[in-house]
Amino acid sequence: MTAALLTGLLAFAGQADAQSLDSISTRAQGMAGAFVGGADDASAVYWNPAGIATGPIVSAVFGFGVGTDVPEPFQTSVDQRDRRAILAVSATAIGMAYYRFTAYGLGAAEPAVSTSNSREEVGRRVHAITIQTAGVSLLQSLTEHIVVAATPKFVRGADSNAFDVDAGVMVSANRMRLGLVARNLTRPAFAKATAGRPRDGEEVRLSRDVRAGAAWGSSWPGISRVIASADTDLTSRVTAAGDRRDVAAGLETWWKNQRLGLRGGVRRSTIGDARAAFAAGVSASLKTGMLVDAHVVRGHESERSWGVGLRMLF
Repeated sequence: MTAALLTGLLAFAGQADAQSLDSISTRAQGMAGAFVGGADDASAVYWNPAGIATGPIVSAVFGFGVGTDVPEPFQTSVDQRDRRAILAVSATAIGMAYYRFTAYGLGAAEPAVSTSNSREEVGRRVHAITIQTAGVSLLQSLTEHIVVAATPKFVRGADSNAFDVDAGVMVSANRMRLGLVARNLTRPAFAKATAGRPRDGEEVRLSRDVRAGAAWGSSWPGISRVIASADTDLTSRVTAAGDRRDVAAGLETWWKNQRLGLRGGVRRSTIGDARAAFAAGVSASLKTGMLVDAHVVRGHESERSWGVGLRMLF
C-alpha cells in the first residue's frame, strides 16, 4: 500500500510549472525552504501535512512576511504585492490552516512564431495571482513509522473559487525523517482580473507541485537540539525570473535550554540560472511553549523576503 501511494504521488511529478513552495512560514523560510522532511508544527498543513504526527500534541503558528513585489508585466491586479501570511493549528492527527501568498501560474497559450508551413510555436503566458487558502489536514498511520495525510482545501484567487487537495507522506526511523508532498492535485484555475475585475474567458491555472525532503534530528524522537534538512523539487515551477527547480539545505540549532534557536540555509535552481538565495532565522522563547520567530532571505532579487511569526507548542 505504501509503495503504491508513493508511486501515485511521484506520478504527479510529470506535470511541470508549479508555483513556489518556499512562500510561507517564518521557521521554514529561515531554513531556505528545506522543510518537507522536518515539518512538525502547525505549518506542516502547508509544507507536508503528514509531519503533524511527528510534532507536539498541540501547535499553533502565526506568521507574516513580505517578498519581492510582483513585476508589472506579470500582475493580474493593480499594485499587486507579495504579502504572505499563515494562521494554523494542529493537534495529533488533524490540522487546520488559512494562508495567503502570491503564486505564479500559466494563462492560456498564445501563438509565438508562425512558420512558412503555417505551423505555430506556442508561447506561454505567465501571471501572478494572490491565493487565499483554507484547508483541513487529516492524518492516518499506516505503520509505526509511516504516516499519510490529505488536505482538502478551499482556494480563492482573484474573484473566483476552487476546491483542491494536497497529499503528504512522512517516514520516520530513529533520527531520520523522509517526506514527500504533492500539492494542487486538481490543478485549480482562476479568472484573470485587471483592476480587480475578471476578464471574460481568461484564467490562470496552477500546476501540480511535488517535492521530496529528508531531515536528521540529533535527539529524535523528542526535542532535537540540531536539525539538518535537505529538499529537492521533483517538478519545475514558473516564476517572474524564469523556471526553477530547486534544491535546498537548511540547519536549525537550539541553545540556552531551548530558549534561543538559530537557523540558516541556502537554495538554488538546478535549471536555468542558479538564482541562489541565502536564508537566516532566529527564534526566542517568550515563555515555556511560546516562541517568536523572524527570518530574512537574500541573494537573487526575485527570492528576497523577510518575515516574523509566533509559535505556541504544547
